[in-house]
Amino acid sequence: MDGRTVYNLARLRQAVFVVEQECAYPDLDDADLDPATVHFWIDGADGAAACLRVLRGDGEWKIGRVCAALSERGTGLSARLMRAAMDSLGPEVDVVLGAQTYAAGFYRKFGFAEYGEEYLEDGIPHIMMRRKGTNPK
Repeated sequence: MDGRTVYNLARLRQAVFVVEQECAYPDLDDADLDPATVHFWIDGADGAAACLRVLRGDGEWKIGRVCAALSERGTGLSARLMRAAMDSLGPEVDVVLGAQTYAAGFYRKFGFAEYGEEYLEDGIPHIMMRRKGTNPK
């Protein structure tokens, strides 16, 4: 990625998670530097309009930092990114994510199901979700 793309993705994530949701947390982490991390985004008129990242976990893949600019919500951008991420991973692998509880229905549309107890992350209720792959372990 070039510097402008990195800046636009960081700016979008900061606008959504830090400013809008009032979560002071270290968004820039070592996961963004991992060579296995793949970033998905859609540009808009003012830079990144929606983005997410796919990370390699312990025996499974993880989707995180799913967000869309406030002006772009409800337009289907996040769904397009989720489909692209899921297509890139294929149906055979397990995929997990920590969903903000209110968004669990969105992720169910992509085959994810809740597991475990609801938990607070940065003061926001979350639930773990998993899409089981078709490749038995």
